[in-house]
Amino acid sequence: MVGGIGGSRGGGGGRASADLHSAARSGDLAAVQSIISSNPLAVNSRDKHSRTPLHLAAWAGHNEVVSYLCKNKADVGAAAVDDMGAIHFASQKGHLEVVRTLLSLGASVKSITRKGLSPLHYAAQGSHFELVKYLVKKGANVRATTKAGKNPADVAGNAETQNFLEECEEQARKAKANNEKKTEEVKPESCSNEGDTKDLKRKDSEDGNEEGKEEASQVAKKPKVTLPHLQETDDTEADQEEDTEEANNVTCSNPSEVST
Repeated sequence: MVGGIGGSRGGGGGRASADLHSAARSGDLAAVQSIISSNPLAVNSRDKHSRTPLHLAAWAGHNEVVSYLCKNKADVGAAAVDDMGAIHFASQKGHLEVVRTLLSLGASVKSITRKGLSPLHYAAQGSHFELVKYLVKKGANVRATTKAGKNPADVAGNAETQNFLEECEEQARKAKANNEKKTEEVKPESCSNEGDTKDLKRKDSEDGNEEGKEEASQVAKKPKVTLPHLQETDDTEADQEEDTEEANNVTCSNPSEVST
């Protein structure tokens, strides 16, 4: 699928880029290091099929070159024609160690091409059983379908790979069903708890309002201020009124004494 090198595009100069593509594809680490050290921009240069040196090294299975390119700013997620990334090229050829390296450096196990093919699709299609198991372990979606509606088991190249993927798919289906069942069982209780929480919040709000009103009432009732000078005058007038009233009572009750 990966053909000749062709002309280069994007950064690094035509000759240097072409040499780097060739060195990466052949696995010549010394040449790759020499070119990168003198022309760092060539690391992400493109050929006529929009492939970078990393794509070619991954396809050819040169793990040391892949590691060196990534450590020197090669774009691990760069897409070539049809949105194929380095991890797709490596999976297509069954290069387990290269896939390990790419994932450790940021490649996504769930990345897909324009046609919806994942690394797991390519590994299954090529009957790379060990790689298939590794990708599943790393979280590859065994139920993912391509634009044509094919999952990895559908495109598996042999019975062993197909059976394994079908078992994984069945386990994934059961796990999803169990999760949905648990969600349905928990949902009513969650709703009830939510209602209780709202009631508690409403009660707390009402209690808070009552406390606020009580505090406002207490603030509104200002304490009486004692005015000593007014108090003395009032007491004197009250005493005079009491003396007058007592004198009248005495006069009314003993008229004979008054007349004498």
